[in-house]
Amino acid sequence: MVRLPENTVLRAGVFMVLAMGSFVTNDTLIKLVGNSLPVGEIIMVRGVIAMAFIGLICAWQGVLGNLPLLRSRYVLLRTTLDLIATLLFIMALMHMPIANITAVMQVVPLAVALLSALVLRERIGLGRMVAIVVGFLGVLLIVKPTPANFTIYDVFALLIVLAVAVRDIATRRIPARIPTFLIALANAAFVTAGGAALCAVQGFTMPDAWQLGTLALAAVFLACGYLFMVTTLRLGDLSATAPFRYSIMLFAIVYGILVFGEYPDWLAISGMLLIAITGLYAAHREGRVRDSARMPVS
Repeated sequence: MVRLPENTVLRAGVFMVLAMGSFVTNDTLIKLVGNSLPVGEIIMVRGVIAMAFIGLICAWQGVLGNLPLLRSRYVLLRTTLDLIATLLFIMALMHMPIANITAVMQVVPLAVALLSALVLRERIGLGRMVAIVVGFLGVLLIVKPTPANFTIYDVFALLIVLAVAVRDIATRRIPARIPTFLIALANAAFVTAGGAALCAVQGFTMPDAWQLGTLALAAVFLACGYLFMVTTLRLGDLSATAPFRYSIMLFAIVYGILVFGEYPDWLAISGMLLIAITGLYAAHREGRVRDSARMPVS
């Protein structure tokens, strides 16, 4: 039996690594089956299985009686943005190296900080602003926006960052009384409905046993990722566990090489390093600001 570390931050870090590994495994399985089934069908089938899995957790926690709370406009905004991000992500995933799109997604916290400053008028210091600029330079090194290399799927990747950043800002406004897993269930239901609508347009292809099994396994890993992430959040704050978050890039690089034969070039690796460094700096600064706010006034 594996024993987890006694230190709370390290325990949270272990669960963060497990969450990142689960999410990348889900992405890898989706990419494996993605060229043989329509996007809408993939989203719908995976979503139905994920809904069943998350629904069982909600029933076990006894929170299904709180379903009327989901009428919050911020829950609806979050689910809509997640549907858009999911559609764009899967389409981009089919045509981009998995390590590249995974790395681009890690700039979301920096995008949230930038949007908070521009839209919500939150103050950010010079250091964080420099981190945001350098982080986005890292994205440019990965997507290489030149006529020879830039594609519509790189545009999708940038739109995903925007959609997820706005989604995360909306998530902050969701009332604390709404259970986390109930929000995850609503999210899965909305994305599944969107996949079904797209499937009605694209058409349904009867999946083979291996395709259905792959999607079922992807759904399980996706749901496990949510479980591990929630556990992480309850054990420690995000600034403390931020170093473990960037293990997702290592998982993506390894899967990309072993499963798809995708070797990131030096520009992409440099971009990934810039994103990781600036993300860690931003998380460190946010932690210091939060700790300062908690200090009693003498």
